[in-house]
Amino acid sequence: MKKLIMFAVVTVMALSVAQAADDDKKKAPRKGRAGGIQAMIKQLDLTADQKKALSKFNKENKDKGAAARKLEGKERRAAMKKIAEARTAKLKEILTEEQAKKLKELQAKAQANRKGKKK
Repeated sequence: MKKLIMFAVVTVMALSVAQAADDDKKKAPRKGRAGGIQAMIKQLDLTADQKKALSKFNKENKDKGAAARKLEGKERRAAMKKIAEARTAKLKEILTEEQAKKLKELQAKAQANRKGKKK
């Protein structure tokens, strides 16, 4: 009887360890763009005013982005490019020279990483 109880306890413990391992796999960061422009912007140490201006811009353009994602093909690409250009223009307005330089470096690094993965 003791062996049966011990076997049950060991089985339950093994299953809980296996479940914990599965949970860790699910929480792993996704591969790919790793957050895109938003992740890069977080690395720029924006001031409160800059964050507020960017947040306002993002809220104003949220619907445009959602509408663009519903499109397909060339229309979608053109709409997303227009939104990206507007964001770039807004960033030029609110970022300092140093922050703009750092953003360009981050973008160049991300582009190099993307090109390296395609090969």
